[in-house]
Amino acid sequence: MRNRALIFLSLVLIISIMTGYSPVMAQISLDIDDLPQPDNIQISVRVDSAQGVNLLPGPSGADVSWDFSTLDPCCGNLLTSQDTISWMNHDATPNAGYFPLSNIARKERCYTYHSHVTHTDFTECYFDHYVRDNSGLSMYGIEDPAEVVLGSTLSVFPLLAYGDSAQNEAKIHIPVSGDSLRIFHIITKSVADGWGTIIVPDTTAKVIRIKTTETVYDTLYVNDVVADVHVYPDNYYYRWYAKKTGFPILQVNKGFQNQLPPYFQQVQYYAKSTSALGITESNPANGFHVFPNPFSSVVTLRPDPGRIPVSVTLFNSIGKSVHLHDINTDNMIVINGTGLPSGIYFYTVVMDNKDYYRGTLVKY
Repeated sequence: MRNRALIFLSLVLIISIMTGYSPVMAQISLDIDDLPQPDNIQISVRVDSAQGVNLLPGPSGADVSWDFSTLDPCCGNLLTSQDTISWMNHDATPNAGYFPLSNIARKERCYTYHSHVTHTDFTECYFDHYVRDNSGLSMYGIEDPAEVVLGSTLSVFPLLAYGDSAQNEAKIHIPVSGDSLRIFHIITKSVADGWGTIIVPDTTAKVIRIKTTETVYDTLYVNDVVADVHVYPDNYYYRWYAKKTGFPILQVNKGFQNQLPPYFQQVQYYAKSTSALGITESNPANGFHVFPNPFSSVVTLRPDPGRIPVSVTLFNSIGKSVHLHDINTDNMIVINGTGLPSGIYFYTVVMDNKDYYRGTLVKY
């Protein structure tokens, strides 16, 4: 019996060598449980722009090893380079009735305002609305800059097996003014072009890669007449997905889903929970006050009594640090934005107990 077992194992080894078959690695299969779910927190790290714009996505194929372990954070350190996105039950959003087919929403942008009438702060958030089903995750509607239901859903995370492909076409009508309308006509083709193992800083995972090519027709109508047309035919997304994460382990993208024109390549990778870093993320609405916001020249960031800020960083919309300010004696942070151009800025404030606050400022 022992000799028969040895003969059988020898035959398996010979066949493996002759056919090139390796039983060590098996490709993963994605299903609906691998999509984002309500209450998921998506934490990613933006990669240094000089490194990201030149990053190559690597080969396609079976049982590939992709090594991106040397990626650098964009904005000084890991903490200040992180983005956090919250997924929630669609029915819990304030404008759920406007998007009846959605079943999951993504909290996108939050602004804290100070009322000079009630002398209190309040936070307003915008949500993007999605459809989550067995075909994947698709964008269905947006709230900012206007409440817009897409003419047809925009596929964001198609559930594909290696070698499979899918096409998608969507139109988004965005009001610009009373007589102007901007229409984005987006055509994509996605293919699961590789599977294997990926390494990014702090994470190694078995993944399947989905490559998406994208053409965007950007048309401006004024009084129902075409006033301007731009075509962007060479956009793309490379996304590496693992089981049960809900979002890419790595994303290399140049396209509409992550930015407005002009499009350029950006990179971000999956980050483990901030609890692994010994840092707790806090809601800016709890124990932290920003006023006025939007602001024209000076904006003040003030923690509740007993909370002591130790560092402040301000970034523009492309992740570049634009302002550093010392904390004054009253533990209030006063930022003089007179010299800053109008736009959206992001701040990170780290407290003495390692809590930190992040939020958005609007300069007009």
